[in-house]
Amino acid sequence: MQKLYFYDTGLACSLVRIENQQQLSTYYQKGELFENLVINEFIKQRYNHGKINNLYFWRNNHGNEIDCLISQFETDMVVEIKLGATYSTSFFLNINYWNKLSKGTAKDSYVVYTGDKTLKTKLGMLISWKEMDKLLALI
Repeated sequence: MQKLYFYDTGLACSLVRIENQQQLSTYYQKGELFENLVINEFIKQRYNHGKINNLYFWRNNHGNEIDCLISQFETDMVVEIKLGATYSTSFFLNINYWNKLSKGTAKDSYVVYTGDKTLKTKLGMLISWKEMDKLLALI
């Protein structure tokens, strides 16, 4: 299934008439805007290092989805993007589903979220959007 992203989240906000942070905080699709922002950072990182865009979105007919699969030589990195600022193991539900299908591991599993702490969990790496450079260095 295809998913469309804006290369400019400022333009996306402008098109839905978001002019300030207060409007953004109550916008019903703010999670999608955050996901778009993170995906754009991944794409820019790859292009700035002369690499092709190897990012994919995956969803099955049962509604299970992965926000970003990063295809690499030996394995795929799996990334979920969450607007939540408080860690929950539920952030890794779709990743766990994918890992069972693909025989993936927690070592290649990441969640980018709006919280402040970056930490390693038994399910994968939880990365604060403020420290996304740690993930960008891997892609």
